[in-house]
Amino acid sequence: MPSRFDGQIAEVDAALRAKDEAREKIISFSREIIRRSGSAILSMHKGDSAGAAASLEAAGAALAAAVGACRGQPEFMYTGPLPQAFQEYAEARILEAMMKDARIPSPSELGVPVEPYATGLADAAGEMRRVALDSLRKDDFGGAERAMAIMEEAYVGLKSLDYPRAVVPNLKRKVDVIRRLVEETRGDVTLAHQGRLIRESLANARPEGDRR
Repeated sequence: MPSRFDGQIAEVDAALRAKDEAREKIISFSREIIRRSGSAILSMHKGDSAGAAASLEAAGAALAAAVGACRGQPEFMYTGPLPQAFQEYAEARILEAMMKDARIPSPSELGVPVEPYATGLADAAGEMRRVALDSLRKDDFGGAERAMAIMEEAYVGLKSLDYPRAVVPNLKRKVDVIRRLVEETRGDVTLAHQGRLIRESLANARPEGDRR
């Protein structure tokens, strides 16, 4: 005997099945975005521009697919694994622009909500410390100072976003981390510069025949 609830349960079941299928797709796409974005960042630090570009292209394709899977299920844009994937992708794209000294892409240009964009920007600024240290190891003081200046500029901008954790989770903590990294990087650059001055002074103090 049919139940008076058969139609209603069938409607609920169809909606939940579609939601679960979308969730599974979004989980898979999010993992791909995070993996590819991480690979892109590693390639950038290694100077492998072709590898970074390929990883970023794959991450962007996965992100577009994930956003497409959210149509009809918009809550997944802000819950589950996708916000972390947005953050990782934003970090990689912003870091790419920072390292190339290019214009920083906006949230709308990346197709990323503003909340994970802000935390991704913070993480990208932190990655620039590695760029500064790599530059110092190569005696590229100009590159180190440029990286530090980008970190400081990002810190000042993000510090102006004074919103509670409920609005932008983890942003304040990340901004505090950037401040510490900027201070540490400034100290490293200063010490390296002083070391170079000392080396140059000692070299100039040697007799002409002892200089190499």
